[in-house]
Amino acid sequence: MIVIFALIIATFGLRSQKNVFIESVDRKVDLKGRYNKYESIITLQNQGIVAVEKFYHIVHQDNADKLYYIGLLVDKKTEIRGKLIQDQDAQIKYNSSVYEFTFKTPVGQGDSEEFTLVEWYYNRYEPLPKQIKVEDNQNLLFSDNVYFFTPYNVKTQQTQYITERIISYSLKQVLLRNNVLEYGPYQDIKPFSHLKTKLHLENNSPLVTFTQAIKTVELSHWGNILIEEQYTLRNEGARIDGEFSRVTFNKYASNVGQHSIKSYNSYLPIDTWGIYYRDEIGNISTSNAARVVYNYDQTQKNSNGENTVLVQLRPRFAVFGGWKANFVLGYNLPTKKYLENDGDLHVLTQNFAFSIKDIIAEEYTLKIILPEGCTDVKWILPFQDIHTNYTLTHSYLDTTGRPTYIFTRRLTSYLDNVQFKIQYDFTSFSLFKEPFLVFISFLTVFATIIAVRRLELKTLQLKSE
Repeated sequence: MIVIFALIIATFGLRSQKNVFIESVDRKVDLKGRYNKYESIITLQNQGIVAVEKFYHIVHQDNADKLYYIGLLVDKKTEIRGKLIQDQDAQIKYNSSVYEFTFKTPVGQGDSEEFTLVEWYYNRYEPLPKQIKVEDNQNLLFSDNVYFFTPYNVKTQQTQYITERIISYSLKQVLLRNNVLEYGPYQDIKPFSHLKTKLHLENNSPLVTFTQAIKTVELSHWGNILIEEQYTLRNEGARIDGEFSRVTFNKYASNVGQHSIKSYNSYLPIDTWGIYYRDEIGNISTSNAARVVYNYDQTQKNSNGENTVLVQLRPRFAVFGGWKANFVLGYNLPTKKYLENDGDLHVLTQNFAFSIKDIIAEEYTLKIILPEGCTDVKWILPFQDIHTNYTLTHSYLDTTGRPTYIFTRRLTSYLDNVQFKIQYDFTSFSLFKEPFLVFISFLTVFATIIAVRRLELKTLQLKSE
């Protein structure tokens, strides 16, 4: 009976806040890049007698699998990540997913709270036309709900679509200025309202994603951490009409083949060394790396950015619409900054996501290869939707194999690059196990050689007598 009651409360959780409504919503949709960024400035009003601790946002199933980041910004500083919850009423009746946000400070009776809802979507463009020349501009079709899709009543709202250039649009009750479409303001919008619009716009951003990204972290207690990132890149933009020709394309010309990806940047820790970049053919020399050190303010005791190694990577061939590319980026880090120990207890700290910005991965895998002999391994996952697996990796001088922990997650980007800690026990005996095996091996070989030589000498002496 208690379980059934709890399910009923969970099911009707969105409809129970009758005296909570949204006073105003100011939405801005950025359609200039390869991904769609929504920024909604929301003023939530509480007219009830109970403080509001949570805010709910719903995403229609048409776009739910294309959402790769959602979060609230309170006071433009505090970030609150959304938690996907199960709500049968929203799933069955409105075909939507529900995200829950918990305020650090509840909204009291008669009070209001202003915050910014940030959403990032990918793969919502449709090339139109689907085939273009190398020197042509890329035009895209974008569909969206002009209304803010929400379970709350909204008193007033407006939506702006920011583009490089508008070609056409379906809803005519709109203000167009400087390639910005302004819809609204709309008054007294009911919950779950929908008003569809289609925009035909110019956007030369390469519509690229990583269909798969694999980051392997191999730890050695002899002072080095080897990290290798493997990528499979795909461009979903407009395809080339006809054959590709070097005559019409120059990868160093910015105005030709703008819809192809010609380079991407990787941001590595400042103490990175031994960088390599290759594909199936071999090493790719069209890349540059430099340490970027930001100015340090002695009075404020902080810097205006994080010191990093900027690696500018160029693919062997520019990747046009419908093309794919595979490549590997590897580098080394010293253990002194990332590995802490207290006796036999060790803690490894690493970034969870990969190092390339501005491109998301549809499938992401993080492999942590620990030294042979590690025991009592523990970790705290930074996200809820991570799947864990375990295997062994065999390398030089290994006997039982190195413990390897595999973490997989969908829709991962540089925005998810939070620190990830893994804790384990590792004794000093395990550290010197491999050198001891090398010593014993050489000792056995030399002892065998000495024994054989002496046996040969005795045999020769017997024959001479």
